[in-house]
Amino acid sequence: MEHFLGELSTLTPGTLAALAALAGASGAVLAALIGKLLVTPMLGARDRQDREAEWRKHALELTKLDLERKLKSGRDLRAQPLRPSILDFLANYRDLQELGKSSPKDLYTTILTKRVAGRPAPAPPLDYDEVD
Repeated sequence: MEHFLGELSTLTPGTLAALAALAGASGAVLAALIGKLLVTPMLGARDRQDREAEWRKHALELTKLDLERKLKSGRDLRAQPLRPSILDFLANYRDLQELGKSSPKDLYTTILTKRVAGRPAPAPPLDYDEVD
């Protein structure tokens, strides 16, 4: 240690100042890298939670708008009862999650080919006058 301090004492003040500045800058860069490595996983989890919250909020709004549209459509609710809104909410939420992973075009083709085309024919409406 004495040898190292002796070597430092032979350096000029300008060189010592440059070494001190270099050591300070290296310390700042190292601290930033360590901080990034520690904080990044936590930020990723937070971003996922925020995205999920936004998807839930948007799915709820879409479900409200869809229900309002169905109620104002003027269709006979006794002959064609409404599908439960929770199913619409879950479908909207699923679509928003898939939209986060794929392109809008891919989601559109998936909906057309697998969900709309694959639906079974609706059951004939019940005639309430015939039920005992």
